[in-house]
Amino acid sequence: MIVVIADDLTGAAELGGIGLRYDLTVEIITAVNTGSKADLLIIATDTRSMPEEQALKEMETVTEKLKEINPDTIFKKVDSVLRGHVVSEIKVHLQKLGLGKALLVPANPAFGRTISNGRYFIKDKPIHLTSFAHDPEFAITSSRVQHMLRVDEKEIHLRGITDQLPDYGILIGECGTTDDLHYWASKADENTLLAGGSGFFIALLESLKLNAQIEADVSVTELTYPALFVCGSTHDESRQSIKKIKENSGSVSYMPCDIIKAENPVDSLFEIWADEIVHLLNSHKKAIIAIDEYATKGITITAADLRNKKAKVVARVFQKIAIKELLVEGGSTGAAIINRLKFNSFSPVKELGPGVIKMKVDAIDDLFLTLKPGSYNWPSFVWNF
Repeated sequence: MIVVIADDLTGAAELGGIGLRYDLTVEIITAVNTGSKADLLIIATDTRSMPEEQALKEMETVTEKLKEINPDTIFKKVDSVLRGHVVSEIKVHLQKLGLGKALLVPANPAFGRTISNGRYFIKDKPIHLTSFAHDPEFAITSSRVQHMLRVDEKEIHLRGITDQLPDYGILIGECGTTDDLHYWASKADENTLLAGGSGFFIALLESLKLNAQIEADVSVTELTYPALFVCGSTHDESRQSIKKIKENSGSVSYMPCDIIKAENPVDSLFEIWADEIVHLLNSHKKAIIAIDEYATKGITITAADLRNKKAKVVARVFQKIAIKELLVEGGSTGAAIINRLKFNSFSPVKELGPGVIKMKVDAIDDLFLTLKPGSYNWPSFVWNF
């Protein structure tokens, strides 16, 4: 068995889709299932959106529980651009598992995400000059990897493929090509925890002599209705796309200003907002829940507060209409929603596109959940407004 500990729901889903591609049976859950029979068991923890102290306690619990399974391989899935409590969480895993070294390879050349000479690039542009500079919780203000990780240089070992490698500690592998990913995967041993993004996970699977299978019948990619989209990304491309749909009289429902401004909005405000969303679903068969960026200008409000308000209205909508497809952009937004709806187990059905995974919600017979990271694009046949 391969076990993945993911710090984010969309990252968990992304690796679940990759598991399908490599013909593995996959189970995605929010707490450790010691009785799982899956080839690939993925624990979606959502620690990236937690305060660090809470995140570390969660990782201690998860790692201790995983020791009961004694899997063949453990992989730590982190954000490819190193948002979250990456180093401190890895230290917890090393301590609990009794391992001496971690090999962290976050870059993914297939998406233009590379590390060279200690700096991180997105399609050859320093990462702090991209939309990641505006992340509400982990704004990236430097392309230097140790600054992105918020650690001292002494806490990590940054190495290229021609460098001598340390015998202990946290090693970060620089990466510019797919061959580099395979090189780093070849350095795995029983004293090393592997950690990183989806590209490194693929290299790990291939180092285990697994081969990608032929794509399945694409008929499963057809949406069923009503379909509810929830957008939680701060990336400009996503916001502009939604704005254009709204201007063309599309089915977009922005969070009302009264809900944004109120610390504890009264239930009647959520009831009115939910009725508006249901009206759009009845009229158009699909609707988008989003936040108008201008509505939050000059207001002190946390990203956690906004996603919890979105989760609350989604729960209200579910009480009023039988949603068939729930499509969520952003891992922390997705986690807030499934926590509110009390969904905790998922079975991946299909990769709809890079990082876009459709899953069966195990608790409800005819409900599918599709997730994607905010920085990825929806496939055109899904984002069809």
